Formats: sequence, C-alpha cells, structure tokens
Amino acid sequence: MTDTANEPTPPQDDFPTLWGSLGWVALFLVLQIIAGVAALGIAIGLDQSGRSAMELARDLGFVAMPTVLSLIASSLVMLGLFWLHLGKEDRAARIGLMRWSRLSPLHTILLAVGLIALGLAFNYLYANYVIPDIKVQESLRKMFAALPATGLNKAMLFIAVAGIAPLLEELLFRGFVQNALAEKLPIWGAILGASAIFAAVHMDYHAFPALMAMGVVFGLLYHKTGSLRVNIVAHMINNGAALLLT
Repeated sequence: MTDTANEPTPPQDDFPTLWGSLGWVALFLVLQIIAGVAALGIAIGLDQSGRSAMELARDLGFVAMPTVLSLIASSLVMLGLFWLHLGKEDRAARIGLMRWSRLSPLHTILLAVGLIALGLAFNYLYANYVIPDIKVQESLRKMFAALPATGLNKAMLFIAVAGIAPLLEELLFRGFVQNALAEKLPIWGAILGASAIFAAVHMDYHAFPALMAMGVVFGLLYHKTGSLRVNIVAHMINNGAALLLT
C-alpha cells in the first residue's frame, strides 16, 4: 500500500495559463483606456475656463492630472482583481510572491545591481547613439513635467511611478505572462516574449528596445531568484531613482 500522507497536493488548476495571462494584459489596457477617457471627460465637464473640449484635450497641462489619476485608479482596480485571483489555492506562492530569493542576500543584491546596471547602460547607449534626436518616452516625460509642482502632485506621481506601477507590472508580466510562456517555450523564449509584451503595452515604438531591455533584466532576475518580491523591490528602486533623477 502506497503511503501518500507526505506527498504534496497537486495544483487544482492550471495556473497561470497563457490565454488567461494575455486576457489580464488586455484587461489592463482596456481599464487604462476607460479610466483615461472617463477622467478626462469629467475634468472637461468641470472646467469653467470657457475653452472648447478639443482645446482642453490638447493642453498637456490640463490633461496631465486626469491622466495620472486615471492611471492610479485603473491600476488599483487591477491590483484588487489580482488580490482576489491570487487568493485562491496557492496561486500567490506558485508565482513566487510569498518567498524571497533562493540565492543568498549578497548574491541577490549583486545580481540585481549588475543586471539593472547592464539595462541602464544599454538604454544610455540606445538613447544617445541610436536615436539621439528623440528622447525615450518623451510624451510621458512632458506630461509629468506639466503637472503643477505641488507637494501633493509630486507625492502622487512618485506613488504611481515608483510604487503602484512596479507592483502591477511585475505581477502581470513576470508573475503571469513569463510563467505562462515558460510552459510553452524555453526560458529564454519566455523572458523575451514577456519582455516584448511588456514593452509593447507602453505604446511608444521609440522606447520599445529600451523597455524590452529592462523587461529582460527583470525577467532574468525573476528566473534566477525565483522571487517576485525581489523583482518588485528592484523595480520600485529603479523607477524611484529614475523619477528622482529626471
């Protein structure tokens, strides 16, 4: 008679699936569009300057705040849905959200610093020698610069860029998409595929190689450490430092 008392319980569902992960990516984009249109529509409706809707929509200073608020709102909705989805069975543990690195702390830090440094070096060379006359993600930079420089606005921007965005992106593109692709492809193919999708959803073809390079950086870090927590922290530090420096 076989003793099964100590055998691990097999997962009750296939998670994450490729189509399910791509569905989350589609939902992410749809929510951003809906929230953006709704926020801009409300802002235009409340405006009392007498300018036309088209004029207001072309004013980056006017559009900036509704856009940031819509990004925060849509991201919080996504995170709430993720929380419900990952709360079932052991899904959070299966994507590495419940553990730290399988490597030593020193090895993990050195790996993270080295990979991010390589990604930043590639981005520097790309931005200065491949497209020197075009700044990467220029429209996003201009929008951030158009926000009134109040303490509240700066805090909201920092929370959105250095807090919410890294958490959401690591859950979506590494936790879901990369893991799902790894079931179908070699790990290098899964990393490249997830990185390409990560870059594409930013909708800036000038920035695609630079964003994909950073996607590969975080994909490799996730593969080596097995920890989504490490990726989230590293991504937050990277985004926060970039925001402060620019």
